[in-house]
Amino acid sequence: MIGVGIAGLGLAAQAHLKGYAAHPRARVAAVCDIDPARAERAAREHGADGAHTDYAELLARPDVDLVDIATPTWLHAPMCLAAIEAGKHVLCEKPFCTSVGEGEAVVARARERGLTLAVAETWLFLASHMKARALIEAGAIGKPLQVRMRQGAWTRRARPRIAIQAGPAERGWRIDPRRSGGGAWPWFFDHAVHFLAAAEYFALGTPIAEIHAIVSENPAAPRRAGAAHDPYVTAETDIPIVAWRFADPARHGVWTRAEPLNGKYDVMRGFSSAVHGEEGVIETLGEGGGGLFWRGEPRHLLLHRAGAQTRALRFDEGGDDLWDSEIAYYSRSHVNCVRDTVDAILDDRAPRRDGADGLRDVRCALAAIRSAETGVPVRVDSVAADYAAFGSSSGA
Repeated sequence: MIGVGIAGLGLAAQAHLKGYAAHPRARVAAVCDIDPARAERAAREHGADGAHTDYAELLARPDVDLVDIATPTWLHAPMCLAAIEAGKHVLCEKPFCTSVGEGEAVVARARERGLTLAVAETWLFLASHMKARALIEAGAIGKPLQVRMRQGAWTRRARPRIAIQAGPAERGWRIDPRRSGGGAWPWFFDHAVHFLAAAEYFALGTPIAEIHAIVSENPAAPRRAGAAHDPYVTAETDIPIVAWRFADPARHGVWTRAEPLNGKYDVMRGFSSAVHGEEGVIETLGEGGGGLFWRGEPRHLLLHRAGAQTRALRFDEGGDDLWDSEIAYYSRSHVNCVRDTVDAILDDRAPRRDGADGLRDVRCALAAIRSAETGVPVRVDSVAADYAAFGSSSGA
């Protein structure tokens, strides 16, 4: 059995807890949160022996083998490092770190200690995305050459099936330049790691070499709120378009965003992607996705091939716990990610997404923010170790 200690009991942790409950060889031994009442309640609900408000106490427990870090972003790297020093395996929420340098230190120390360091890049554990990748690997569209991504509005369920903490004390860090890690673009940093990781995933692991972020300024735009549980509002300065080149010069991609928070409208909901190859194209929905139809029926993935009939697929997994979407993100992809991490430890293998992968996602997101700051394309490998979106000494 793997004994698990969870640090931070917010939204992500609720989804992770479902994963541990579903794994026959994982047990939540202890939980930790700054709110003692929440920690006690979670311990009771999940059969944990310990409820802590002191992270050091959690790390000192001999029955904890794996520490699941689901705290706010600015705490990720230091809490990962402390867990590794305590001899614990780690599963860390994204974004993994706020600068390349702090991420490198954590990755290096995990390797030195021979410990598993997994990053919860849960977009790569969606059934729709995994099926798209399998089809691409099987040659269904030929060589993938262009990735087009689309970000529409996330619409919350009328009655969420997951616990949500929505107050300023709970969620306010998300709009703080330093604590979110995103500087002037906190929403973007939090989500760019997702879509840039997915872009490389659909391109069969081909790395992104250069990124160009387009900035939009609209100080007269009315202030609109996004999802009811988040503090984001319409920003005067926004990044609505990002384009990139892969290391293979024949491949490229683009992400566009049109939703209430940037004052634009899209009929498509949530995240969706189209991967264009030499012989076909795959269209698929991601987190909170909706609006993909074939012959009048809602679908989750379409495979179009030249001269062949379109394949239309659904992944009926019960829908999402938070979003009004048939794509099971909070209710399924987090469970898949947790299962992979536990199995990796038990099988003594690398997890699907390790610390180096999470660090690369952050480096790509920071390159995009640096491009927004400078107005020119930025090479991903040029991002300096000490560059952070909220300020650094040398820049990128």
